[in-house]
Amino acid sequence: MNFKPIYGAVAALGMVAAPAAQAQLFDRGGGLIYDSVQNITWLADANYAKTSGFDAEGKMSWQNAVAWVDGLIYSDSVHGVNYSDWRLPSFNDLGAAGCDYGYSNTDCGFNVSTASSELAHLFYGDFANIGFVDSRGLQQPGYGLVDDPATAADESLFGNIQSFSYWLGSSYPGDSSKAWYFSTATGMQNYISKGNNFYVWAVRDGDVAAVPDPASYILFLSGLAAMAGSIHRRKAAAFPALA
Repeated sequence: MNFKPIYGAVAALGMVAAPAAQAQLFDRGGGLIYDSVQNITWLADANYAKTSGFDAEGKMSWQNAVAWVDGLIYSDSVHGVNYSDWRLPSFNDLGAAGCDYGYSNTDCGFNVSTASSELAHLFYGDFANIGFVDSRGLQQPGYGLVDDPATAADESLFGNIQSFSYWLGSSYPGDSSKAWYFSTATGMQNYISKGNNFYVWAVRDGDVAAVPDPASYILFLSGLAAMAGSIHRRKAAAFPALA
């Protein structure tokens, strides 16, 4: 399932029901979406590895996914900044080390806790999607990526979201040949061999809106220089002997 990207103007504030908290996504322009609850910025293009021409499909092994995000330099056309601090979405091991499989509020399985990974928070919290099965393990209708047309600040903010599995940034404890992943097709979070080819969704810490664009920064510095000059002139007028 692909969604057309909506870039440019800042989107209206959107709040959707979430299992753990009210999520807030903001379009910062330039293909960047800020999650104010997690304080992270997503690439609006959820398959930028393909769009950028890096890979024909955008799917790759975990090792190649890590290498790609580590080397990614993305140009923010709105703020005039190149960002090179990208990474894979984080995973948080909430219980005993490894997979605590379950159907509700765990770190592995379906309907996992939104605190278990940044992608789980995006899928279950920000997007208010549901898993393939309910908390009893019974299949439920309407699972997976379902874009609510009445909500502007959800999947609609992003482009090229794949209904498939995405890599997370952590190896599986006790077995370095495996890593965690999250499936947007079913809401499953689990671990698998790093040799599998999954999609990559780049994310970075913080809010790009906190970075001043170059023009504003130059005006700020000019204002400081003008203020310093004014203070110097006033001192010279008051104390000519010290000028």
